[in-house]
Amino acid sequence: MKEALNRYFGYADFRESQAEVVQRILDGEELCVIMPTGAGKSLCYQLPVLMRPGYGLVISPLISLMKDQVDALNARGLAAVCVNSAIPPSEQEAALRAVAAGQVKFLYVAPERFQVLSFRHFLDSVRPNLVVVDEAHCVSQWGHDFRPDYQMIWSQCEVLQQMQVCAFTATATPAVREDIKAQLQRPAMAELVSGFKRPNLEMSVLPCRAKKDKQAVMERLLRAPQPTLVYTSSRREAENLASQFGLQYYHAGMTDQARKAAQDYFISDACPTLVATNAFGMGIDRADVRRVIHYNMPGSLEAYYQEAGRAGRDGARSQCILLESYPDLRIQQYLLELNNPPPELLVGLHRHLRQQEARSDGATCVWQPELVWPTLPEAKNAGQVQAAARILERLGIVQRTYVRASGSGKLTFHRRLDKLCREHDGVQTQRSLLVAKVAAHLQARGLKTWHGHPAELADISGLRLDQVRRVLDYFQGDVLDWLPDESGEALVLTEAGQAPELNVDLSSLARKRRVDEQRLALVREYCRSYTCRQAFIISYFGEKIGAWQCGCCDICASRSGKHVAAVRPATPAELRDGRQLLAALELIDGQFGRRRFLAMLMGLENESPVLRAHPAYGSMQQRGERYLEELLNALCRQGYIEISKGTYPVLELSDRGSKAAQGHEELKLSLLSAAKKTPRRRKF
Repeated sequence: MKEALNRYFGYADFRESQAEVVQRILDGEELCVIMPTGAGKSLCYQLPVLMRPGYGLVISPLISLMKDQVDALNARGLAAVCVNSAIPPSEQEAALRAVAAGQVKFLYVAPERFQVLSFRHFLDSVRPNLVVVDEAHCVSQWGHDFRPDYQMIWSQCEVLQQMQVCAFTATATPAVREDIKAQLQRPAMAELVSGFKRPNLEMSVLPCRAKKDKQAVMERLLRAPQPTLVYTSSRREAENLASQFGLQYYHAGMTDQARKAAQDYFISDACPTLVATNAFGMGIDRADVRRVIHYNMPGSLEAYYQEAGRAGRDGARSQCILLESYPDLRIQQYLLELNNPPPELLVGLHRHLRQQEARSDGATCVWQPELVWPTLPEAKNAGQVQAAARILERLGIVQRTYVRASGSGKLTFHRRLDKLCREHDGVQTQRSLLVAKVAAHLQARGLKTWHGHPAELADISGLRLDQVRRVLDYFQGDVLDWLPDESGEALVLTEAGQAPELNVDLSSLARKRRVDEQRLALVREYCRSYTCRQAFIISYFGEKIGAWQCGCCDICASRSGKHVAAVRPATPAELRDGRQLLAALELIDGQFGRRRFLAMLMGLENESPVLRAHPAYGSMQQRGERYLEELLNALCRQGYIEISKGTYPVLELSDRGSKAAQGHEELKLSLLSAAKKTPRRRKF
């Protein structure tokens, strides 16, 4: 195997677990492999394909990811092609002919390709030596990036049951792994979890109470330029942050040309700093990213470790910094609401799609959730409508397809609807009938724009279809704008979706919501934990590591006296306050939680006679709540104070904390920001 590794890839040896995966695949095993970003997953399936006759089939979720991997293989002289909707049909046919002729070793396809009958016949006649499901967490409805098209492959293409299948992903918890195996109809598939230890990644969490704290951290970090990715939770945040610091940004709402320019900048610039949403990163192959900053809290540890893992893929020391703040938690809770739409919205969307199909006389319309949203009172925005569509797809009520322009379009009037109604009502001309009837139709529904097929306008106005088209042409650019649809994605009702009522079991929605809530709660727990950062995450993914610790995260480094990114040494005054805080805790060690302890130091109301009688009661009121919280966080982070587990966690001095409180050990502290001693009273 090592000879083949060197011949095809130029490497002298395997990384951790790679050799085991390659050998087990060559032996015919079906594996569910969980390896983090940067651990070398792709090689684990590429090498077995190269060592066998024939070709390997790789199912990949993104066209850009496919293209990057195909380009990388071809650059090594390893013949690879991809077949997807972005490639002209003639090129698709040529690629499949090359595969059939034995001229290609790797065929990359999107999951949607299995909807094409001719492709399923091709697989039956030209069978691959291995089927690889890449980014396999997309198969699972409990995965953080679920794709319904992935799930439907196995019911659409029965011939896959006769082939060796392996699944690869960077992020899958034990529950997600079980669901992946169930969806692939391979319950006996062996699991291999490895490579999550990344001792070159210095992971840290920096608590930030307000936006200005985050901005201060960013200013401090950006003074030392190095290849950097900054992740935000929204497109607007990415644009605002990039504008504030003069950086480039990337998100899915940009034009193809702008996204490519941002991508090329990040890949080719010697020292880029790019602000991006989670739309950026999958398939981006830059090994020397030295810093990944999460400006906003992510919604799951899966997403966080996948994005943070893009740092230091060359093995050199790199930083992964998460800026934690309570407002970010509220943002994630809001996003959780959007991604878990209520059952009433699913019913409303199903009804809308049935009505649209009836009105358009069977013609398929391009799916435009931003136009559907205003017609559904149950929806908060277009994003929630899109989430509802994904759920209906998963439930088998709709399926996505690609349509050419069908004659549908968007109609917008230039003037107020009430004025148009008054001006044209009662006028028996074709032009006035159309304007009055459609304006009244929109006004009655509280809409400003209308979307659909001209045949629907004929029904509303009582005109013939040819008359509607003439009126639209006549008024175009003056009274109204008629914008025909372009080709694009469409939603089509399945046989089950044709039923008058939505008849599905919606109990899984509640379960998915609970899973998402648990994921978010674990991110919060990670931020507040005072154990090794990597050990916390690795345990979550199920890799058995015993007592291993990374030795370089903010927790490990603080307790060993090493430097931590974006923090500064405490001043003599802060060290005195720290010792005073430890001495105060020593008198009530293990009795109270952090909020009641801080309230006691601030001299705020407290029902406990023990705290009111404490000699330090109110003694640090002038220091300010914000300052004291930062001081307490630093003492916990650096091992002087421990927090008990259980329903009601309390503060406890560690052995190190007791020695520091009694003056037997020097107190060493690092803090995030400059201390502000502005008193701020708040009831704890």
